[in-house]
Amino acid sequence: MTIQRTISSSEIKKWKRYNGKWVPKVIVGDVRKIIPKLPNNFIDCVITSPPYWMQRDYGHPDQIGREPTPEAYVKEIVHVFELLKPKLKKTATIFLNVGYKYWKEEMILIPEMIAIEMQKHGYMLKNKIIWHKPNAMPTPARNRLNNVYEPVLLFVKREAKEFYYFNLEEVAEKPKTILDYHRLLSLKPEDYLGARVIDSLRYREKMKGIVVGVRYSDSKVYEILVKWNNNTLDWIPLGEPLEKYPEHVNFNCPYCKHVMGYWDILLSIANNNRVICPHCGKLLGTNQNNFPEPILTNNYAKIKEVKEIIVEDVEVKKYITKTPKSSKYLIVGQVFSSSPAGRLAISGEYIVIKRRWKIPQPLIAEYLRFWRIRRRVPIKKLDLILGYRDTAGHWFRKDFGEWGKGGSLPRPADWLKLKKILGFNDTYDRVMTEIIGELQTVKPHEEGKNPGDVWSIKLEQFPGAHFAIFPRNLVEKALKLGCPPNGVVLDPFAGSGTVGEVAMKLGRKAILIELISKYVELIKRRCGVVELIKL
Repeated sequence: MTIQRTISSSEIKKWKRYNGKWVPKVIVGDVRKIIPKLPNNFIDCVITSPPYWMQRDYGHPDQIGREPTPEAYVKEIVHVFELLKPKLKKTATIFLNVGYKYWKEEMILIPEMIAIEMQKHGYMLKNKIIWHKPNAMPTPARNRLNNVYEPVLLFVKREAKEFYYFNLEEVAEKPKTILDYHRLLSLKPEDYLGARVIDSLRYREKMKGIVVGVRYSDSKVYEILVKWNNNTLDWIPLGEPLEKYPEHVNFNCPYCKHVMGYWDILLSIANNNRVICPHCGKLLGTNQNNFPEPILTNNYAKIKEVKEIIVEDVEVKKYITKTPKSSKYLIVGQVFSSSPAGRLAISGEYIVIKRRWKIPQPLIAEYLRFWRIRRRVPIKKLDLILGYRDTAGHWFRKDFGEWGKGGSLPRPADWLKLKKILGFNDTYDRVMTEIIGELQTVKPHEEGKNPGDVWSIKLEQFPGAHFAIFPRNLVEKALKLGCPPNGVVLDPFAGSGTVGEVAMKLGRKAILIELISKYVELIKRRCGVVELIKL
């Protein structure tokens, strides 16, 4: 099915749905003439594979790929991304697949030539991903090895530095040994008694203590009683051994109740400098009642019977779980490694106090700014009242120059003091003050293993396409990594429309630009429905 219409550049932001999926927009024409008509600060991600140099002749006067020299080809490709730069959001990512070319018996490093020129034009190269092709075409050459990989260059805008959308959790490889660790980390309530506890979060001075009591139900420990080095006692919630803390927090829009995630908040502030609901488009944080509302769980709501063990004269333990007891480092008696297992053998296991909730720091900065301005309290006065020097200012910063390194969150104790000074409401009290104990031991990364920069993905064919198409698995991996849900992905050299097909599957909005009009039929077949537009 094809929806065909002529629209203005502002209307391109309006998207149609078909069977619950975003309908890809297809624009036929020269990418260099179409890109200037797109809105600024609009594109979340670019995934594309332009025509390779001297690979095919498409018989079109405006085609890219038939330039007389590699340098001229590189210049055209980089020019496309020069035009794209203002159209990209600050947090955008680019996945650019370009292959090598042999010319006069010599391998031409076209991907590297492009990367160097892109760096000169305001882009930062974050990765050269190696796309290994297990089913690569054989070569008749007998004087060199067959080329069985192509680079996929990952760029971000230089001004973004480290802040851009990159959701590694979406593609992380889940640990295969998770069942083994469940066995090793299955503890009885009394196993925690004597465990060391460190709290560097709540107060300015580091607190040290030991576990002298536990509260549990059905052998699951929910709280530990800590005796601190100042002889005070403190009941603290205990996290699951294989869970990650702080936990992500979702938020409700106070107007439409749309659920916003951690990334929704960060991306909105990074790209718009304010929090805007991605669903209803309302500006949030303009008064005390319209800040995003955190959605928090209560782990104790369903506990029926709580038992308690308290032993105040317990001995201090260096190891708690079964993990280190068979460590080779303990067996040999010496440690020559900086690996987690090696460090564990030296330092032992202990419980560290962490924030319970992972909340976007710029959102808290926006909230504190609102209340500080409302109460007319200078930042220097806050430092004076709280006994700091040049610390309070960091709580009001939401700069993204280097992943928010200029901003910081107040300690839980400081938050309660700020509440008395500024008189703010209870919206973020729980997320800012709730803590949890996390066992520090050797275990798989909770979010999975970083998959690395070598991707082994087979080439694909598509009926009607007389060329190897962009593999769906490759596009899916890049899309999950670099484009937020409901974000806009652009393929300026659409070909058969793989990016559009995968975007529909994953809930992203695709814009496909293609010079050769006959490929529109291939795109329609792949996507099922497209919106063919003219700008």
